[in-house]
Amino acid sequence: MNILYISKLTGNMWAGPNNSVPAQISAQSKVDKVFWYNINHVTKDSWKELGFYNNLDDFPQKKIDALPYPFNKPDLVVFEGVYEFPFCSLVFEVWKKKIPYIIIPRSALTKHAQLNNRVKKNIGNLLFFNKFLNRAKSIHYLTEKEYLDSGDKWNPNYIVIPNGIEYKKNVKVSKAKQKLNGIYIGRIEIYQKGLDLLIEACAMIQDELRRANCSINLFGPNRNNSRENLQKRIETKGIKDLIFINEGVFGEEKEKIQIEADFFIMTSRFEGHPMGLIEALSYGLPSLVTTGTNLTDEIAKYDAGWTAETNTEGIVSALQNLLSTQMHLVDKGHNALELSKQYNWDSIAIITSNKYKDLINF
Repeated sequence: MNILYISKLTGNMWAGPNNSVPAQISAQSKVDKVFWYNINHVTKDSWKELGFYNNLDDFPQKKIDALPYPFNKPDLVVFEGVYEFPFCSLVFEVWKKKIPYIIIPRSALTKHAQLNNRVKKNIGNLLFFNKFLNRAKSIHYLTEKEYLDSGDKWNPNYIVIPNGIEYKKNVKVSKAKQKLNGIYIGRIEIYQKGLDLLIEACAMIQDELRRANCSINLFGPNRNNSRENLQKRIETKGIKDLIFINEGVFGEEKEKIQIEADFFIMTSRFEGHPMGLIEALSYGLPSLVTTGTNLTDEIAKYDAGWTAETNTEGIVSALQNLLSTQMHLVDKGHNALELSKQYNWDSIAIITSNKYKDLINF
């Protein structure tokens, strides 16, 4: 099967899709013939090395017809995202040629995501995106919960296939400690990532956190002045000794921080299938997560951490549960590692190929 992937990635490695999309296409290239067309001028050495990455410097015409055979007549087109392609000429070309296509929205269609810039999205949906979504062969959701939070109104045809993760050579080895170190790695963004909820929850049980010698470090790039806003909240609540905001981390430094941490925390209001969380699990890091992460069912099933409703009270309860069960951190860490094994990219690529072929009767 010849698959044309179309994206508009920025190359900012703190954004999940800039990590998951290349990994996804790379895994798929072992099963199918693939061509990745990123419709901007971004170039990253790691992407070019893949051999199937192309951008507007390579093919400036922005036309499927201009791509090399057989991708000028692909069996299937996969659009990585939704709102990245407003009135895109490639979409109109796909419609004209009647090429089957799939859309991977990555949480963009969930109720919470639709509330972000609601007026702008409502207008865009009415003028273009409803048609774009409805004409797709299928919507490819990353979790069952992402589908449930999105609903059938966009397109009743859907499949659920998760993101994957590569096997880690180095994983966490738990040792007796005097401190309890929690981490979050991702964008410092208040609304989607629910960091306001986390700060409020920690403020409510700050004395309990201090007695347990527990602190939480947030690592990530600043979005929309969120860092300054959150820092003020932390100081106002009197918890600057409990929560620390740091710059983003990558590569070996990121790995070291995850291996040395005791737990990972993600309190998002909405996600697709968060790569940061899956990566933490793959290091054997037990995780405290809200329902907005779309992974609470899996975490609970494997006993790989603690789950919470996406509100302050839920996070408070989960944190208290964590503090009272910290003697089980090692067991939960082993369970986290086991859970991560179901997200092997090579296995997911085979599943993806079979489901895509079924959709287009290949």
